[in-house]
Amino acid sequence: MDTESTRTLVQNFLEARSKGDLDGITAALADDARWLLPQSSTFGPFEGRDAVAKALGGGVSGSLFEPGTIKREIRKMVVEGDTAIVQQRLSARTRQGTDYVNEYCWVYTCRGGKIALLEEYADTLYAGRVFGTVAS
Repeated sequence: MDTESTRTLVQNFLEARSKGDLDGITAALADDARWLLPQSSTFGPFEGRDAVAKALGGGVSGSLFEPGTIKREIRKMVVEGDTAIVQQRLSARTRQGTDYVNEYCWVYTCRGGKIALLEEYADTLYAGRVFGTVAS
């Protein structure tokens, strides 16, 4: 894919995700889409459009955060060819009532007008401490 097509596709996907638009999320994903989370995460990987869309559309975040509290701030997007790199900050209130603010980097690889691979990078030590899966 060319740079501008990739940029538009990823921007539309991010907008759908921020609105909780499952149809928009699904439409942006390739049939064989894969979402790879950090190895130390307790989630994933997710494979196939439906599994990825369900997980991104609230399956993962819905199990962690209070509904309606998630805010994603896109800090920077760099796009070249079929690849987009998005730096963002996610803030929310956990289901345990704790504030959560973490920095993320997502790498999107696009093919044939769809997102084929989503690679997520985040501070999983911080997340583990907030969620109580790692001792402070």
